[in-house]
Parts: sequence; structure tokens; C-alpha cells
Amino acid sequence: MAELIINHPGLKQTIENKKSTDLLPEQSLQWITNNKRQNTFLIRKLTEKNGIPYTGAPENLTGRNLTIAAIDTWQTERTQKLAIVNQIRSEWEAHTESDYLFKWFDGPDEKEKLSAAWKTTKAKYSHLAPHKIQLQEVEDLIIFLDSPSITTSEKILLMDSIKKQWSKNKSRAKNKDVGKKQYNFILSQKTINRLDKLAEKHDLKRTQVLDILLKMEEEKGTYIPARLKELADS
Repeated sequence: MAELIINHPGLKQTIENKKSTDLLPEQSLQWITNNKRQNTFLIRKLTEKNGIPYTGAPENLTGRNLTIAAIDTWQTERTQKLAIVNQIRSEWEAHTESDYLFKWFDGPDEKEKLSAAWKTTKAKYSHLAPHKIQLQEVEDLIIFLDSPSITTSEKILLMDSIKKQWSKNKSRAKNKDVGKKQYNFILSQKTINRLDKLAEKHDLKRTQVLDILLKMEEEKGTYIPARLKELADS
């Protein structure tokens, strides 16, 4: 580009003229950040306003750079462009007013909550969710829910449904573990071998073998007294 300008001196003045007539002042664009979700929203809105798709943009143009480039190259009168950009800004601010709905994901269970939420969301909006989509972050779910066809009211109902299902799953898991505690024992290798043989022979888990043996000994009271007698007589 630099070589082109050097070889065509008049081009520099053309660029300066275009800069003053087509480009918006930097301060009017400072509200645009590198936030992935924001730029996804803005590019969609710019496409709606000017009818130009940006799917074929150069690979090096992403995030804020792509959004700014889309605004800069939009062939419309500068005053009108500024008015529309300000309108999109207002739409973005209004759109994010419902973000309080997603505070529920904050905390150590974020990944588990996201996985559960995506199952419910994908079931409800299967027509919008490609099978290959993989959510890595909560932001990815929010971007999906930014779809123009999903209203704020629907988001509220969806999040209520997700929370209820999450509570049911946690309650079910808790009830399943009622009466169970984890204990750590140091067993001899001979005892471990015996336990493994019994588990393999009867196709049971180690814990199941121990549970059966303890239950039978509690009911019959045969083997421990006999063993103690043997040790006392020896």
C-alpha cells in the first residue's frame, strides 16, 4: 500500500479527503471493545442495516478490527453513518440489560452448569443449534441466545427451566449418596488379591463384595469368632 501511494502522489490527497468525509471520529467508536459477543452482535446489526455480509472478510480482520473496518468502508453519508452507529450502540446497551440472568453461572460449578444448560437449550432450540457446535465458555451460550429469534421473555423462561433441572439433578445425586461415606483402609496385598478374586468370580465390585461379607457376618456371626478362637488357641 505504501508503494502504491508513493507511485501515485495524488492518491494521498484522495485518501485524506475520504478520511474526512467517510470516517467517523475515533471518540465515537471508543465504546466498541474486543469483546467477542459484542462484535458478533454489531456485525449482525451492520449487516441488517447495510445489507452487506462480512463472512468473507480477510482472515486478519477479526473482533473490533472487523467491526471498525465494516463501519469505515460503509458507503453512506457520514452524518447518517454516525446516526446509525449511535442507534446500534443504543440497541446493544438495551440488549445487554438482561445479562443479570447469566450471573447464575458464576462460581466453581460453571463448567458443569454450562454443560447442563446447553443440553436443555439445545433440546428447546434444536432448529437453531447445529449438531457440531461445541460450547467452551458461558459467553458462547450467551452468544447463541443473542439470536434475534429468542426474546428476553424466552431467555427468562429458559434460565428458570435450566435452574430447576439443575436443582433436580443435584438433589437426585445427593439422595443417591445418602448413607454412603468414603473410608480409606490400608490392606495387605494378600487381602487385596482375595478381594479381587471374589469380585471377579462373582462379577461384583470390590465394595459390593465387602458389603455382602460384612452383612453376612453381622447376621450369622460365624467367621470372626471362629478366627479369634483360632488365634487364642495358637
